[in-house]
Amino acid sequence: MNYFSQYWDENRDDEYADWGFSTWYFETNKADEVLKQITVYKNGKVTKYDENNQEDEFGGLCEGTLTIDDCDGDVISKEDFYKIW
Repeated sequence: MNYFSQYWDENRDDEYADWGFSTWYFETNKADEVLKQITVYKNGKVTKYDENNQEDEFGGLCEGTLTIDDCDGDVISKEDFYKIW
């Protein structure tokens, strides 16, 4: 498994724009498929997606593949990911 984060310095482009900037956290498998995804917004709102909760009214699990290079992210540990999860 791979674990990485990405800081997003733009607001959402919807009615939740006032949530502020966000940090995204990803768990991907060897095929670079996103298995779990967490988004932590500046206002404290947190969204989480995985195979059991693929989407809700706020967003959804990233489709397709994603690598740390695709999002210019930072490697994090499995332990750090699951502290947030």
